[in-house]
Amino acid sequence: MNKNMKHILFVIDTLRMGGAEKSLISLLKALDPNRINVDLFLFEHGGVLQSQVPEWVNTLDSDTLTRGMTLELRKYLGDVIKEGHLKAALARIWMTLKSKFAKNPGFNWEIVEPYIPEINTEYDVAIGYLEGFPDFFVLDKVKAKKKIGWIHIDMTGRNPTSSEKKYYEAFDELAIISEECKKAFVTLFPNTKRKVRVIENIVLKEEIIRKAEEPVELEWDKEKINIVSVGRLDYQKGFDIGAQACKILKERGVNVCWHVYGKGIMREKIESYIHDNNLEKDYILEGIRTNPYPYMKQADMIVQPSRWEGKSIVLDEAKILGKVIVVTDYPSVKDQIENNYTGIVTNIDAESIAVGIEELVKNAPLRRRLEQICLQEVNYSFRAINDFYEMLEV
Repeated sequence: MNKNMKHILFVIDTLRMGGAEKSLISLLKALDPNRINVDLFLFEHGGVLQSQVPEWVNTLDSDTLTRGMTLELRKYLGDVIKEGHLKAALARIWMTLKSKFAKNPGFNWEIVEPYIPEINTEYDVAIGYLEGFPDFFVLDKVKAKKKIGWIHIDMTGRNPTSSEKKYYEAFDELAIISEECKKAFVTLFPNTKRKVRVIENIVLKEEIIRKAEEPVELEWDKEKINIVSVGRLDYQKGFDIGAQACKILKERGVNVCWHVYGKGIMREKIESYIHDNNLEKDYILEGIRTNPYPYMKQADMIVQPSRWEGKSIVLDEAKILGKVIVVTDYPSVKDQIENNYTGIVTNIDAESIAVGIEELVKNAPLRRRLEQICLQEVNYSFRAINDFYEMLEV
C-alpha cells in the first residue's frame, strides 16, 4: 500500500438488497483505488449484493460473536453457545426480549457491546455506514484517527436516549443522505449540528441503464397497466397499504397488475390479504431480484407506498429510467419528488394511492409528460463523490 494513501474502513451489517447497502456498493464502485485503500467489515457475509463489491476492496472476515450479537437470534445463537460464550448468549437473548416487549427498548447496544471483539488494525478513517450498530461498532470497536457515522433514515418522531445522544455526539463527523433527514436528526441531536453534512446517495446512471437492457422473461399481461414496486416487505415500505390500494383499483375496474420485487418479514401477512381478497392475479409478490432494472424499465409506472423513508434510491433509479412515479407524502419525499412535476405525491393511505394511480392510468398525456421530465433530470452523483473525498480530507 502506498504510504501516502488513506486507509479507510467501512462497517455495515450485511449486503442485502436495501437502499443503504445499494448506495454503499455504488460508492465503492465510484471510488478511486489509487487514492484510498479500503477495508470492508460485514457482520454477516453472503448478502445478495456482496458479489458486487469491487475486487480491490478488502472484505474482512467476521467473527461468531459479532454475527451472533447483531443479527437474527435463532440463526446464530447456537454458534455462540457452541463456542462457550454463555454470557454473550444471555446478553443477546436479553436484548431480543427487551426490543420485543419493553415499552421503551432504549439503547440496546450497551447490552451486547462488552462481548463483541475489537478490530486490531488502526485506520486513518473508520465509517459506520448505517445508523445503529454499525455506527456504534465503529465508535467502540475500531481504532481510527477519524470516525464518521452515516445516517440513511428520517428520524422524525424518534425519542433517543441519553446514551444514544452521547454516542452520536462522539463522532468526528456525521453524513446524512438528505436535507430533510438532516433537519430531523439535528432536532433530535442538537449538539451534533456542526458535525453534520449532507452526502446524497450515489446512483450510477450508466450502470443502471446498462443493467436495464439485460434480457428477462416477462409473462405480463400487456392489456393491463403494469406497476412495479421494489423494496423490503416490511412495515416501513407500506406494501400492505399497496395491496389495499390494489383492491380498491380492482373494485373500480381499473385494469392494473402490480408486481412487487422484494422479500421480508411481512410477506406472509400480505399473502394472506392477497388470498382473502382474490388479488392473486392483480398484486403479485415476485420475490427478490439481484437486478430489478429490466422489470422497472418495462413497467408502466413505479409506485412506492412507504410510511417513511430517508432518501429512496428506487425513486432516483426510476427517474433515470424515465418512469412515471407515484409516491406517498412521507417527510423527506420533497427532497426527490415535486408533485405533478416529477411524480404524483399522495397521502399515506390506500384510497389516496389508488386515486393517484387511477389518475395516471386514465391520463396518458400526463404520464408521458412526467416521464419526459424525469428523463431530463441531471444526475449529480459526482458531487457526492467529491463531498466524500472532502470529508476524508484526502
